[in-house]
Amino acid sequence: MLNEISPNAKLFIIAIVLLLLLPFIVFLLPLTISQTFYFNRDNIVLITPTSNFTMLFLAIAFIILTLIMLGFKRNKYTYLITLIVIVSSLVLGYFSLLSYTAIQKTQIVFKEFHHQTTYEWQDIKEVIYEYEIGAAGTYSFQTKNNEKFAIKENGQFGLDEKSAIYNLVNDNGATFVEREKVK
Repeated sequence: MLNEISPNAKLFIIAIVLLLLLPFIVFLLPLTISQTFYFNRDNIVLITPTSNFTMLFLAIAFIILTLIMLGFKRNKYTYLITLIVIVSSLVLGYFSLLSYTAIQKTQIVFKEFHHQTTYEWQDIKEVIYEYEIGAAGTYSFQTKNNEKFAIKENGQFGLDEKSAIYNLVNDNGATFVEREKVK
């Protein structure tokens, strides 16, 4: 009896282990899921939005806080709260893995967890690439319907990707403007 770990201590240990694994889970899981399940040969660039990382962080943080709460006090109300928070966190964690932005050879896809927007390259009128030396640039797109949207570069944009975007813009009759950002 004296050598057994109490249920409260077990809950605290699980919370600490989850806290230690939190950075790895939050940074690797959304990237791995998007690169695995949303892979397409037509993709030039596949971007995982920041909102995915934020939602997954919140989901795991809520589970950790719930485990700590259970470590301090356990009764029927805390069990009910725990059940609600864990189910909500699992749903939030699931939604955190659904969004992506894909620049493909035929279209640009913005997939959010609740809807998807697709722009065909033929519908793009103008692309403006603004950059700062030593910082990530931004692609600003304008469609023929005067809709505007922007995609900020990340580490996945290499010279091949930039060249492919430039070629797609020119092949589809759109104008491409490259300029340095004015501070």
